[in-house]
Amino acid sequence: MAEREGAKAGPRSPGLRQLGLRLLVGAGLALLVLLVVQRRGAEERAEREAFALESGTVRVAELVAPAEILRDERGIPHLIARHESEAWFALGFAHAQDRLAQMTWLRRRALGRTAEIDGAAALPADRLARLLEIGRASDAAVERLPRASREVLEAYARGVNARIARVRQGWARAPRALAEPPDALEAWRPADSLAVVKLLSWCMGGTLETTLVLDDLIQRLDSVSARPFFPGRASVDFGVAPRLPRAPAAESTPESSGSAGPPHGSTRALCRGIGLPTGGAWVVDGARSESGAPLVVADWHVAPSVPSLFYEMHLDAGALEVAGATIPGSPIVWTGRNPDFAWAAVPASAPIADLFIETLREARGLYQNGTLWVPLELREEVIRHRDGRGELQEEILRLRSTRHGPLIEALEGPVETGASRHRAGRALSWTGARAGDGLTSMLALLRVDKATEVAEVLAEHHEPVLAFAYADRRGRGGVQVAGWLPDRPLPTGLVPVQGRLRSFDWRERASLEKLPHQDLASDGPAWLLALDQPWHQRAGLDQMEWLWRSGDRAARLEAELERLLQAGPIDLRQAGELLGDDLAQRSPRVVAAILALARRDGPLPVEAEEVAGLLERWDGRLAATSAGAAAYHLVIEHLLEELLREPFGDGLYTRYLDAPHVRPQYAIERLVVRAATLRRSGGWTDEERVARAARASLRKSWISLSHRLGPSRSRWAWGRLHRLSLLPFGPAGTPRPGILRGQPAMGSGQTLAFASHRPGRSFEVESVGFYRIAMDLAAPDRLLSVLAPGQSEHPGHPHYLDGLVRWTAGRLPLLTTSRLAIEEESTSRLLLEPAP
Repeated sequence: MAEREGAKAGPRSPGLRQLGLRLLVGAGLALLVLLVVQRRGAEERAEREAFALESGTVRVAELVAPAEILRDERGIPHLIARHESEAWFALGFAHAQDRLAQMTWLRRRALGRTAEIDGAAALPADRLARLLEIGRASDAAVERLPRASREVLEAYARGVNARIARVRQGWARAPRALAEPPDALEAWRPADSLAVVKLLSWCMGGTLETTLVLDDLIQRLDSVSARPFFPGRASVDFGVAPRLPRAPAAESTPESSGSAGPPHGSTRALCRGIGLPTGGAWVVDGARSESGAPLVVADWHVAPSVPSLFYEMHLDAGALEVAGATIPGSPIVWTGRNPDFAWAAVPASAPIADLFIETLREARGLYQNGTLWVPLELREEVIRHRDGRGELQEEILRLRSTRHGPLIEALEGPVETGASRHRAGRALSWTGARAGDGLTSMLALLRVDKATEVAEVLAEHHEPVLAFAYADRRGRGGVQVAGWLPDRPLPTGLVPVQGRLRSFDWRERASLEKLPHQDLASDGPAWLLALDQPWHQRAGLDQMEWLWRSGDRAARLEAELERLLQAGPIDLRQAGELLGDDLAQRSPRVVAAILALARRDGPLPVEAEEVAGLLERWDGRLAATSAGAAAYHLVIEHLLEELLREPFGDGLYTRYLDAPHVRPQYAIERLVVRAATLRRSGGWTDEERVARAARASLRKSWISLSHRLGPSRSRWAWGRLHRLSLLPFGPAGTPRPGILRGQPAMGSGQTLAFASHRPGRSFEVESVGFYRIAMDLAAPDRLLSVLAPGQSEHPGHPHYLDGLVRWTAGRLPLLTTSRLAIEEESTSRLLLEPAP
């Protein structure tokens, strides 16, 4: 009894065995913490060692004369040399210092070699790259380059390879994100720079999967009912559809609808980290600017990756001086200026591919060319991929081509052949496989000093198809679309066409005179736009095809420019800060149509009425804190589901929402507005059906708001749905950056503050205006720009994410190009010298 009472009096002291165990566990935990700290410290040291050497002297055997790299407080290199060849060498060296991992990964994407790192999951993207023949076409294009263009590429490649040599030899640490061992790094070739540009061109305008989806829409719905979902002149008004398509009896498969081809999402996989680039640019007449000289402003919309697709630089060598934005891997300056001339080249929304339906005689390997049965051209590509054990495996991609291009059925695997059986195949033509280059014209643009020279410089521009906004110091300027587009007798309507008919053949390119163009003139408009407005018709333009161009951003910009001009001339900073505007120009009209239809049959349910109230009070701005913006986009999401899923069928509906370049939100907004205007029965705009969908969507949006954001109304905000995350630009295993994950984002794909998502699929920001530039031709130093996330790809580097702060604030800092100012303000100086 005494022992029991004593036991209750207090805890017993631990025995020696327990004490020893606790000490052992404690020591083990301390050792583990120490190892983690040491490992993290080692990783941080390795990261720092991979940073570019920014000050000092590097001796390089390939140099003939010295070059300087002065970096400013944003990490932008100012490349100064006596001769141009040394300056291009310095650009290649700087690109490889700051973005070597990104460059080599872009090259792997373009050449179809990512599965060697990422495994079998990357095979669809690699197969598509091989089918596009990017590597072969780039090799051929280098051989045809003019001597001056080839010399630029060779000097640039020597600069890249000088950095690669230092990494191989251990004089510089390899980037943390590098996909391959340093000793396995392949030398950079001039053809690799062209391959990167061809990859970018496909991401801008490749329409393979989109064409297949549009064709399936016609097969499912009939031609008239499907056409409202097409872009440009191929589209028709929703109100002309005579009847609503009947729901399919059973879900169709790709085989039954004739859409066998690339695996779902191949283009998006090939373009991961790049996105499907778009952009906008405009030029303001000098008579309307504060300085009295023209203003050129632009932004590019790309995937929110780290590092960014773009890289800023300033090059000063002899008679050539230029500042602007490049893409690592290529010396092309996409947007920039020299002392007398400024330009902004942005995607022109032009489809650059056609599908031709070919009649095949499988057993004999023949196809019908419209006159004769002729042999298919056969080619094999060896694609390597890493298996689950880390070992490289090989697969043979057998490609068969007609006079139009390779048959896309190869992307689905071997084709079964039968005895003399005739079968339809589809051949892909795209501009990147044709002779020509986009480098020579872009290099010539660097030397232009008069706007009147632009037409001559761009007359032979090949790829990508771009819209150029430009101006010179004399006050002249304009907008010009340039690039290789087919001048065909008949348009395709963005669907597959019969290969046996010569009417659709790509016989020659459309001349520059047939492409959209407009000049600044004393009695003309105060500004010219190259945003998302439909292009003006010119002679022969009826045969041109364009992707979706809603005009929302253009309409908003024009309204803002009018407002600014009422207060006086526009200054450079005002013009640049317009890119932060978050008003959706179309939304008030769409809201009015939705509410009018929803209230057609009487009062709304309580939940639907609350959402309707949010929309009525909404000012149309897509601020991250806006509840009305969140409600609006959820209503659009549910309207898509209510109005399109049943007639499309589940599979086709999903493929439509995922197809590159399509604009589902634009389609559904047009449909609702048209239904509210016509107020009649039948077809897509059947008043009763659309009104029912509007009522249901309002109520479902209330449920979605409550479910996704919680019952508290204070949490109902656009930024809580619409989030921006930085994704690593590189292999699948590349570590995600430790910042900007799921941050609230303002704007949308319809606002000047561009941040688009994929309607019906996700509210995550898929494309964002991470590069903005504004230039005043009054003086060479009047250049404002912002680039996010930053110049460097190295985690922990001061310029890895520093651009995000400036970009988020919406203020464009000055990019100084004056030699005295650069020398005064530069934070580092690296001298590249010829080795003795």
